[in-house]
Order: sequence, then structure tokens, then C-alpha cells
Amino acid sequence: MRHRFENHDLETSGCGDLIDVTQDVRGAVDKSGVQNGVAVVYTPHTTCTVLINERESGFMKDFQDMLDQLVPAEGPYYRHDDLTIRTEGLDDDPHEFPNGHSHCRAALIGVASQSIPIVDGNLLLGRYQSVFFCELDRAKPRKVFIQVMGE
Repeated sequence: MRHRFENHDLETSGCGDLIDVTQDVRGAVDKSGVQNGVAVVYTPHTTCTVLINERESGFMKDFQDMLDQLVPAEGPYYRHDDLTIRTEGLDDDPHEFPNGHSHCRAALIGVASQSIPIVDGNLLLGRYQSVFFCELDRAKPRKVFIQVMGE
């Protein structure tokens, strides 16, 4: 079995940022030499996701609008943001950023990874499908991992 692992560093521009990583995934498949197998695209962060959808500006705006309506940033009280009661997951940072809405958005979408079949050396993506890294928090450095496995 062949395999390849790549770590890609990204800089996001803020909540709702959709970064197309399809070519990065295709490049990893090409470098791996895998003809039949699977590519896994994964992020180790709790306030972002990996999505497969259409690269179309209307969808991208609709996606942001949906997030804002379902889980508003300035909406309800988020216990995660209340540092007078929160005791877990603190890194002794007095400037902890209030991002309860980002965690709730990620939990609602619930996708930290995508698995894409590889057949005859090609990703089996639909005609309009692209692989996106989606930021659900503020602008910051992020990582996306690509692992390709197969024969």
C-alpha cells in the first residue's frame, strides 16, 4: 500500500472564509502515485470544518447568511464565553476570545474531515464539487492535513 501525508498551513480572513483546497488534494494524490484508494482531508481545529460543495459565489454568500441566521455571533448568551463560570479549556490567556458561536457552528456542521475516493488516479468529485476549508471563527493561521492511501 502507498501513502502520503501532507500538512498545509492556511491563513484565513475571518468567519465564513471558504478556502478551496481541491488542487492541494489533487496534488497530494498525484505525488502519492496512488491509483485506487482514498484521500482524507482533515482539520485539527474545533472552530472550522472541511466541506465539499459547489464553488459558486451565490452559495458562498448563502452559506454565510445561513450561519448568521442559525447561530448568530451577537445572538444568545453563550456559556463558553462567560469566563466567570467557565473553568475548562483555558490556556491562562487573560484575553480569551469569545467564540462560543464558532464552536456551536462547527458542532452543527459537524465535519472535521472528508474522505474522497480515488479511482484510476483521480479524485471522484462531482462536476461541480470542490473541497473547502471553512473558517467559522476569526482570521488566524490554520492547518489542514491531507492523507492519501491506496494502491
